[in-house]
Amino acid sequence: MQLIDDGKLGLDTRVVEVLPEFALADSAAAAAITVRQLLTHTSGIDGDVFTDTGDGDDCIEAYVQQLRTAVSVTEPGGPLSYCNTGFVVAGRLIEVLRGQPWDDAVVDCLLRPLGITQVITRAKDTPLFRTAVGHLTTDAAGSEVTPTKIWMLPRSLGPAGLITGSADSLLRFAAAHLRDGLSLTGARVISAEAARQMRRVQVDLTSLSTTEPAWGLGWHHQTWGAETAVAHGGVTIGQIAGLQLFPDRGLAIVVLTNSVGGHAFTRDVRALLAAELGLTAPAPRIAADADRLDLSELAGVYESTMLRWQLKRETDDRLVLTSTNKDPSFGESDPEPTAIVPAGPGRFLVTLDGQELEVAQMNHAGKSYLYFGRLLEQIGA
Repeated sequence: MQLIDDGKLGLDTRVVEVLPEFALADSAAAAAITVRQLLTHTSGIDGDVFTDTGDGDDCIEAYVQQLRTAVSVTEPGGPLSYCNTGFVVAGRLIEVLRGQPWDDAVVDCLLRPLGITQVITRAKDTPLFRTAVGHLTTDAAGSEVTPTKIWMLPRSLGPAGLITGSADSLLRFAAAHLRDGLSLTGARVISAEAARQMRRVQVDLTSLSTTEPAWGLGWHHQTWGAETAVAHGGVTIGQIAGLQLFPDRGLAIVVLTNSVGGHAFTRDVRALLAAELGLTAPAPRIAADADRLDLSELAGVYESTMLRWQLKRETDDRLVLTSTNKDPSFGESDPEPTAIVPAGPGRFLVTLDGQELEVAQMNHAGKSYLYFGRLLEQIGA
């Protein structure tokens, strides 16, 4: 958004206008993808490419170069599916237009103006700070956790999710958004119009989610009773972060935990804060006749590059979900099979690692998907 303020590109600038070498397995898709689509997770690129391209300053450039074999889940501008890959591409745009490594651009253009010093983007800087280690479950039941043996994602994934900082640092970032781009130091980080534009609806998801009905630029919308928050969170190797902004109240809520089971803790903290503030924490809407719904047509196998879900009918007619992580390199164990809870036509709830997910069936371009922020394509009955 700073680059847009500076006139160096626009939301509808195509990636290849800045990165002419940008390529995917689908050449037509690569040629069409825009900055807006990267920021709204609608580029269609496979969202979970976690290639380690080393620890040098050229790691993001090398990451983008190896995307020439990456597949497209949907066409550019199609349905939203959370896309880490697209944000790394956006990070490469920053490198090229700023003429410096992404990590340095984050410090010079964002952290210093915000007055933030307690942030890490390079693993080698970790000993200079007090840092928390993520914890993963060691059994399918999730009853025990152990420190992870991998502390952070590869540096090449920096723009997608390895910024590490304190709650205070995240609140300083939040304050600049609540003040429409003006940091607590008095420095203007982005224009007021750019800050407001980030919060405006870009993708309507009301047909797929009752708790997150829309996405803006980077932010997604959350329903808190009669109020809407803009929010973002992350789950990375046993670390869980969550941020909600209530612009009309000048309020931000940050919760950081270092256990994969921290979703339940986060849910409880938000419920307590909501009660204190006269808000209603997000909760999926359950149809009055949900317990009588037959969702058997959803039975099947669904997958992405990283994840496989199997929905199978049990002898008591329940649909049971088995979730398998197709890339176990980060040490995360698969949860036990769990029964789904019907919530509405083509919609159900399931709890994995303490996190309640609202899942909706969606058809697009002749294919069937399950949507829960990401898309999983049905590949078999």
